[in-house]
Amino acid sequence: MDRQLEHFDISLVIFDLATIGSSLLMDKLAQRVSPKPLLALIREGTAEQLVAALRSGADDVYVSGELDLHPELFVRSVERQLRRARYIEEVHSLRDSLERSLDELREDQHAAQQVQQNLLPPPHQRINGIDFDYCLKPSLLLSGDFVDALAINDELSLFYLADVSGHGTSSALVTVLLKNMTHRLLRNYRRNSSFDILSPSDTLHRINKELLLTSLGKHLTMFVGLVDHQKNTLRYAVGGHHPLPVLQQAGEVRYLEGRGMPLGLFESPVFDECELPLADNFVLTLFSDGILEVLAGDSLVDKEQKLLQLCRDNMGSPAVFLQSMMPAERVHPDDVAIMTVRRESI
Repeated sequence: MDRQLEHFDISLVIFDLATIGSSLLMDKLAQRVSPKPLLALIREGTAEQLVAALRSGADDVYVSGELDLHPELFVRSVERQLRRARYIEEVHSLRDSLERSLDELREDQHAAQQVQQNLLPPPHQRINGIDFDYCLKPSLLLSGDFVDALAINDELSLFYLADVSGHGTSSALVTVLLKNMTHRLLRNYRRNSSFDILSPSDTLHRINKELLLTSLGKHLTMFVGLVDHQKNTLRYAVGGHHPLPVLQQAGEVRYLEGRGMPLGLFESPVFDECELPLADNFVLTLFSDGILEVLAGDSLVDKEQKLLQLCRDNMGSPAVFLQSMMPAERVHPDDVAIMTVRRESI
């Protein structure tokens, strides 16, 4: 019987217990076609036979000897069970379609993840005598956090950390655009067609303008730093980013100062551009705001002080620091990125 059922799409089974008389066979058949319905015909309408048929998997029961008396009742029951079978088949079809769509979505997201990872810089790189290290842990498969560091020339190095609003694919798409924008600014500089990249605030204004033109409805916060190796200074601008980076040099550990608006919200945002001297040895640590979600503390002030203390205690590499705060099994609600900019004289 199983071999026969494999060759047919069964919507409804009518089992004649009055003729076959095997409730075990009907029970096996009911399990085989479940959740499709099964109607049972019994010899006599006794309570014992009714209960036995129902326990064997029947969805409805009729006495075979009474079919001639009330055939319309049986016909209505068959129609009702066929409608139920159709609904079951539609649900199965929708479920299969949904599973196929989810499989395609997972494949697309894995492909997008690969693209995003290829756009990120190496976890460690040395540019113009300065070490740039980062660690990025997305809350989902794709990340709305992004970092980059690049040499403009032998005297200038640019770096940034950006945090796009939201999570997932749409936020990751903005990071791809961001990578393209900054590298286009670098190409324009080298072609002498634009010098926006020489100013952190001009860089933020340019990104803000192009982000508004995309009409994606996304905004981001961003910190952009520019190291002048000849003057030994850091110029930077803040685009609504929090927490501010932590600077360690000359025995002092402090947050940088500066204010600015997020990018992608306003036509004419305002960004402070600040400049400060750099010591021969310094460490600048940048965080996305996801770090505040995993820090212990009753208030934002407590968390900021905790972060400052962790930097003061020489937290080590970004990956080690993040792992100490976020074990692999811990669930985190937001993307987290840490980037260090370090120079140590020998």
